[in-house]
Amino acid sequence: MEKRLKEQLDRSRVFRMIASHENVYEVRNDKYSYSADLSTCTCSCVKWQINCFPCAHALAAIQGARLDVYDFIDPYFTAEYYRMCYSFPIAPLSNVDASCSSIEDFILPPVTKRPARRPKSKRIASAGEKKLIRCGRCNKMGHHNKKSCTEPLNMLL
Repeated sequence: MEKRLKEQLDRSRVFRMIASHENVYEVRNDKYSYSADLSTCTCSCVKWQINCFPCAHALAAIQGARLDVYDFIDPYFTAEYYRMCYSFPIAPLSNVDASCSSIEDFILPPVTKRPARRPKSKRIASAGEKKLIRCGRCNKMGHHNKKSCTEPLNMLL
């Protein structure tokens, strides 16, 4: 969490802080403006509320107010709380009752067969990429054949 705090402190250096009123600050950069309320530990970007860890905007406001950054970080992120979580022994779980008695208890992967034909091409050729063919009725090159030919017949007399 110290590393994360240092990263956020580096990000907070680009912001300008303007005091709005007691414990409420407007934090700006070139494009955006954020509002950080230090008394309720909230920021308009909502990252502080979600992560329970001050965002870069809040850190800029905290430093601008000349307050200690560590007072605004939840105690759950401290080494003391980490040690307290693992201070009591964790009992191992027995898996004797969960033993599998037959093959029917296992979930098998689905049966898949490869289709017998050639796999479909992933790319469909556009109209300009299709090959030209010669029509058997009008003898012209194009994208049609004898069955779909719409050319008028020239009768030789």
